Amino acid sequence: MRIVLVTVILLLSISNELLAQEWDTVFSVDSRLGYSTNTYLNPYYGEWDRSQNVGYGVLSGIVQTSWIDDQNILDLTGLAVVEPLFEGSGTWKGGLGLVSYRRKITPSFSVGVEGGGSHFNSSFSRSMGWIQPKLVWSVTPFSQLKLKAGSNFRSYQDYMVDSVSTTVSDRSELYAIEFETWPSFNWKFSSGLYGNMDAFPAIQEGFSSFIALSRLFREGAKIRVKMGLEQYQNEQTVTTGGGGGFPPVGGGPQETTETIRETNRIFKLGVEGSVPVNKRITAFVHAQGLRYNATTTDQNINDVQISGGIRLSLQPKSRKNKGKASPDWNSNSNNKQQVEIKYSGDGRLYVVGDFNNWNRPGIPLVNVEKDFYRASIELPPGSYEYKILKIEQGEENWIDFAEGTYTVDDGFGGQNALLLVQ
Repeated sequence: MRIVLVTVILLLSISNELLAQEWDTVFSVDSRLGYSTNTYLNPYYGEWDRSQNVGYGVLSGIVQTSWIDDQNILDLTGLAVVEPLFEGSGTWKGGLGLVSYRRKITPSFSVGVEGGGSHFNSSFSRSMGWIQPKLVWSVTPFSQLKLKAGSNFRSYQDYMVDSVSTTVSDRSELYAIEFETWPSFNWKFSSGLYGNMDAFPAIQEGFSSFIALSRLFREGAKIRVKMGLEQYQNEQTVTTGGGGGFPPVGGGPQETTETIRETNRIFKLGVEGSVPVNKRITAFVHAQGLRYNATTTDQNINDVQISGGIRLSLQPKSRKNKGKASPDWNSNSNNKQQVEIKYSGDGRLYVVGDFNNWNRPGIPLVNVEKDFYRASIELPPGSYEYKILKIEQGEENWIDFAEGTYTVDDGFGGQNALLLVQ
């Protein structure tokens, strides 16, 4: 418990310092209950143990803060977790920190580095650290490819091997290839491939991969389906025959040696959904299953996990709204909705949302005077989500909304503004 309290205090201190520098910061508290037949499917535990067929609880605190300018993006994340297992191994607790930085080289390419560290413990302790330089290619304004490679350090203390307490440490050189795209604003496709550089390009010797499809609904509700495949190979030398028969000459069985390659695969399928209860509270549920297969023994193992809970998110108010959009909607004499955007910056502005099926570039906003833009849209009664798109020198970017704008989570790390037409 002490490490969790210390982590939370440090995160709050860091966050206060960042707020003073006008960074965007979000606090989240996640509370859930779950059950799994294998702790490998547990959201934070992640160690293969089918004997821990128990329910569990999770209480986690998350701080995320970011700073963005025209060429640089810096993200910091801190997490503190207390996870009691209702039987067996007691409480799994600890924390982690993540740092990600990238700098834009051209409108389409940026380079950077990301890294982090974690420490968790219960009956044993697990510490990890990693650092990965990365290259990011924005294929389009709504598609992105990431290439990463770097070192991963891992250490286990008081780990039981054949009833003996052991300390184990290792280092791996890992790579990652990640891709995500938005075919339309309501749909997101993402995929990833992860492996060890020692085996590359023989990827089949060991890798982890996934594909996922997300659907965003009105008012921030979201559903995500994720499929994964992990594969690991190893070789075994087997000797058969020989040593039998009499007399020991001629016609007796011969000794043979062969190498057998064993392939172990883990197939995963998961579904998760979330629904905002209000602007700050979101309810969520997650279900996942796996099937383990070993080719040499034709062994098949099935495991499941299900969990659900609520998330409370708080975003402290920023003291400045420079570079952010402040929308104001009103009905005009022609029964149309008129929006006026206050924005200080360059580029052409467009409003994009449910009312035009999120087709880009959207409805143009006319610059009526300095820092004021206006458009009229005929809308029937209902609720609509929308964003403001800026196009400058051929590059498209979403503009953040100023404090005081009613927004909902867009499901992809950003915010949609919400308009209610009576």
